[in-house]
Amino acid sequence: MSKYKVTAVIVNYNKEPYISQCIESVINQSLQPIEIIIVDDGSTDNSGIISSRYAAAHPHVRYLTQENKGVSSARNKGLSYAQGEYVAFLDADDYVSADAYERLYKAAVQSDADTAVGNFECFNEYRNWQLAYMKKVFAKGLPAVRHISTHQELHLTPSVSNKLFKREWLLQHKIVFQENLQIGEDLLFTQKSLYLSNKTAMCDHPVLYYRVNEEEQTLSKQTTLVFFEQLVFAQKELKQLYHLLHRQNEFGHIEKRQLDFFISSLFRKAAAFSKESLHELLIISHAFIHTLTEKSLLNQLDSKDKLLSQIIIQKDYERFVKFLSSFCKDSFTYELVQQDQKVYSKLVEEYPAYAQWLEVHSLQAEHRIEVIRLEGANLTIGGYGFVKGLSTEGIQKELVFKSKMETKIISLENELRTDVSYLFAHNKINYHHAGFKTTTINLVNLLQNGSSWNVFLRLRAGGKTVEEPVQVILAQLRNHAKPNITHNIEVSASFSTNSQMSIRVKKVNFLEKCISRLTGIKRAVRYDVSFLKKKDYHTFSAIVLYKLFNRLYRNKNIWLIGERKDTAQDNSYHLYTYIRTNYQHQNAYYVIDKNAEDYHRIKDLGNIVHFNSLKHTLYLLVSQKTINSYSEASNMYTTAYKNIIKYYPEWQQNEKIFIQHGVIGVSRVNHVLHKNRMNYSQFVVSSPFEKKHIVKEFGYSEDEVIVTGLARWDALKDISTGKEILVMPTWRNWLKTEEQLFESDYWNRYISLFKDEEFIRLLEQKDLTVTFFPHYQMQKLIKTFPEFGSRIKIAKQGEETVQNMLKRHSVLLTDYSTVAFDFAYMNKPVLFYQFDYDDFYSKHYNEGPINHKFDLFGKRVEEQGALIEEFKSIYTEKDSLEEYFITQYQSKFDKFVSKKPGLISEQLFQAISEER
Repeated sequence: MSKYKVTAVIVNYNKEPYISQCIESVINQSLQPIEIIIVDDGSTDNSGIISSRYAAAHPHVRYLTQENKGVSSARNKGLSYAQGEYVAFLDADDYVSADAYERLYKAAVQSDADTAVGNFECFNEYRNWQLAYMKKVFAKGLPAVRHISTHQELHLTPSVSNKLFKREWLLQHKIVFQENLQIGEDLLFTQKSLYLSNKTAMCDHPVLYYRVNEEEQTLSKQTTLVFFEQLVFAQKELKQLYHLLHRQNEFGHIEKRQLDFFISSLFRKAAAFSKESLHELLIISHAFIHTLTEKSLLNQLDSKDKLLSQIIIQKDYERFVKFLSSFCKDSFTYELVQQDQKVYSKLVEEYPAYAQWLEVHSLQAEHRIEVIRLEGANLTIGGYGFVKGLSTEGIQKELVFKSKMETKIISLENELRTDVSYLFAHNKINYHHAGFKTTTINLVNLLQNGSSWNVFLRLRAGGKTVEEPVQVILAQLRNHAKPNITHNIEVSASFSTNSQMSIRVKKVNFLEKCISRLTGIKRAVRYDVSFLKKKDYHTFSAIVLYKLFNRLYRNKNIWLIGERKDTAQDNSYHLYTYIRTNYQHQNAYYVIDKNAEDYHRIKDLGNIVHFNSLKHTLYLLVSQKTINSYSEASNMYTTAYKNIIKYYPEWQQNEKIFIQHGVIGVSRVNHVLHKNRMNYSQFVVSSPFEKKHIVKEFGYSEDEVIVTGLARWDALKDISTGKEILVMPTWRNWLKTEEQLFESDYWNRYISLFKDEEFIRLLEQKDLTVTFFPHYQMQKLIKTFPEFGSRIKIAKQGEETVQNMLKRHSVLLTDYSTVAFDFAYMNKPVLFYQFDYDDFYSKHYNEGPINHKFDLFGKRVEEQGALIEEFKSIYTEKDSLEEYFITQYQSKFDKFVSKKPGLISEQLFQAISEER
């Protein structure tokens, strides 16, 4: 019998910063006894010294060394010395959870399995995350003991580090690592092990923490011909393995994975190769394609990959270079074109010789139901749908109801949805007309009594027709379609496990009507009681209070006003202040966290509702109006309220009013604020220009969009002395870490400006000061800001309200931020520093109807030199800053803002108060 239950073989090569964490994670395992073998593969740092110290201090830790031969050789050496019943392999920069090997060992022993597989998490210095494919490996319903021959998902986990292997069994089958294989060595080992294993025990627990080190220069991260040669070698070895195992008929699963990886690696790495190397790469690629056992896999590729594979097969060097180059420059789209009644990838226009491989034989549709309600006999439905790759120009949409005997068709009216082009194609394919207007259908008049009808969305585009079942993904939407009984006719909607919708219309007698209603009551009671069982007394109490006092509270005409849960600074705050000062009879309440820094600014006005209190949830349910200057659902709802309206969506009867926190037009945000998504009753804008945009692209009617301006503008009063410059750029959402920020052009542009000698000289000559107010996302990333001298100050979040900063500065430097409108409202000049225009409007936002290159109400510059010159111009050549703005930019500003000084809050209150 083995002395140890598990032997952990740790391979180290220059992992000095991490190896202690790795070794200690194994030493401190809950499973004992455990053997640790550290194999040093010729390290040149101090990691070997660290390892030897652990070996000297712990009798169950063994330290072995060898010349640098690679990870496979080191693992084999460790395996040859192992004494444990099971063996685990670990890289020295990773670590394992405290009970990792206990969980894996128990799973293996209890099922007498030769192999065991655990889950794992990736991590770096900023975050932890799980890989999507591991969710498939541990999907619900899969057995705890499996075999790879009958469970293809096991092909998705090639790593050896999240597994245990029975040692005697490895020796019996002579399973070792291929030492001349540097790419795919884990894959080959696990493929052989999992196939020869009697069974594999599964452990859905993060046993391994895998370090993702972007700076590490392993072969897999390098751009070399050797990398691709190794992929060819790995493919040949895998092919040979399946032949020896007599599993050739199962090779397609892993071969497809290798093919996808090879082609994606070409696209990812080819840009770094010289033209001479690309010729060699083509030869290597041809050799890889030649090794494929199942050539039919090439037909399963998408058009981009299929074209590349055919270019490789024909050894078409010129097109190989051209295609990889164009793709690396991000010029590729998945757009489809029609020629001679056939549909092709748009690539056919540049590569007509490959037309037969670029023809698309199966079209796919994409749709989303955003609005669905079943009220009596009426079904109301709205959303969007398009054929992937095909322009929606001229598209026709139909809602199709099919029973066993007949088909009924309802035509749908197109609606402009520029957001769909942005969300699904980065504006490279025209999906603008993907939307269909919310439509109400009387199902009793349309459908035959007693029949069950499946519902489909049919799309006709460019002579092609695609039809797919209507799916309603969100549970809250499905709960809007609960059974209804009207005049002895029951209309009900049902949804399959994959959310596909069907409709049934049938006559019911008195007894059936009672049973249906009783069923609905029992379902609701079960839902209510579930919160009691979970000890969620907040949600349960809110449901009970609503059912008891709903009518009483609704008669109180409650308005619930808020911003973010911890702020009282923006339009909601200013409107609430106005209402409490001038219309105290109105039952208006402000929602804010009682621990928020802004709480003191609002508490003396009274009628405060503490965020996430029971009163907050109840008032959300019974209020007549909810008013917010930010997204209401994200910033105003309690968890309890979200749970309640998910099941009882019909309880959400309040008018939702969006009073804005900026001017829409700089960027298109209809994907966030569309009527089908937010369902605002009133949408506040600042000009007829903005209203036209909202009506055209956001799905709101003319009377739902009201032009008043922003409530906070009533408090705008210039208190500057003419000597203060405010620098306030917006964010770049592609910057996720401090390191990325410091390396970005975005950061370095502003640092360069603040250090520019000419700029500093101008500040001193004109006695100017600068306040740099970094975006709050920047402030979250940066621990310490650099110092720039006495004339440039960094303003921190919370030190001063944004509005006060805007009032006390005389010139604003921004880029794309809507604070420019507030500043210009006071007739003060704005400079727009837009050095990354194309990146911003491709990576961050979708460009709006206000053209930043031509329509702005301030000077737009792209380079630092031009920016400094404009500052000089403003402070030396103009009689006054106000005159500079009025003469140069007032007319442009008036297009986007209708000025109503001191009257906005009053007009807004009156508009909200009107009966609708």
